[in-house]
Amino acid sequence: MFNVKPYFEVNREERFFCFLFAHALLSSRTVRVGFAELAKEKCDMEQALDPDELEVYVEVAALRDYWNNLGNPSEYSDLTRDRRRTVLEQILKIREVDPGMLDKHDLFWTSPNKKKLWCPSHWGIKELKNAGLEKQLKEVRWAFNAKPDILLVSPKTMLVIEAKLESGEGRKDETGYKQYEIQELIVDLWKQLIPEFQKRQLVQARLEVKGAGNNTITWADILAIIADSDIDAFTRNALDQLKKYVNGKRGTSNSWQEHQSS
Repeated sequence: MFNVKPYFEVNREERFFCFLFAHALLSSRTVRVGFAELAKEKCDMEQALDPDELEVYVEVAALRDYWNNLGNPSEYSDLTRDRRRTVLEQILKIREVDPGMLDKHDLFWTSPNKKKLWCPSHWGIKELKNAGLEKQLKEVRWAFNAKPDILLVSPKTMLVIEAKLESGEGRKDETGYKQYEIQELIVDLWKQLIPEFQKRQLVQARLEVKGAGNNTITWADILAIIADSDIDAFTRNALDQLKKYVNGKRGTSNSWQEHQSS
C-alpha cells in the first residue's frame, strides 16, 4: 500500500507547480506586484511587468496557434494555403533556405497534389535528411513542437519562463536536440513572425531550484512572495511542498524526455 498522504504532498510534476504559480498570479494582486518587482530586479527588463494588465499563459504553443489561426482547418481554402505559404517562405528565408524548396519536396505537403501544407511540427526528420535540409530545418520542427512553460504579457514587456524542478535541460545527443537552444529559436521566430509580440520587449528567464545570474528566478523567490500574499489555502499548501526541494531534501535528475525531440 502507498502512504496516506494527500496527493498535493506527493505530486512532483513541474507542470503542476507552474499551474499553481499561474493561478497565484491571476488570483492575487499581491503576488502580481511582488513578482513584477522581483522580475524587474532579476531580469534584463527595460520596463517592469504591469501587475494590473498582466496576461498569463502556460504550455505556450504560440507558433502552432498562430499557424492554426491563418485559416479554418476544417474548411481549407486557397487563401489559407497562401497565408501559410507566406509564413513558410519567411521561415525558410530566416533559416537561409531557398523558398522555392517548398515546390521541390513533397515533405512540405500533406499529399502529392500539393494542395495543403504541413505545419512545421509535422515535418519528418527522415524526409528532411533525405532532402538535404535536416541541418537547416529540423530545429524549426522542434521549435513548433515545443511549449515553453509560462508566458507573461503586459503592455510593454513579455517574459517567457522555462521552469525546472527535478529535471535538467532536455537534451538528446543522438539527434543534437538541446532544449535551451531551441528556446532561443522559438523566441527569435516569435519576434520575426508574430506582429503582436513585436510590440513589446521579450525577455527569457529560467525558474529553478537553485540558480544565479541574470534572468534566473528561484522557487524560493516564489515561495517568499506567496508567503506574504492572500492566496487560497490549497495553493499555499501545495506550493509549500517546494520547500523540500529548496531546502535540499530532494535530489535532481535529468530524466526529461519530450516527443518534440524525436
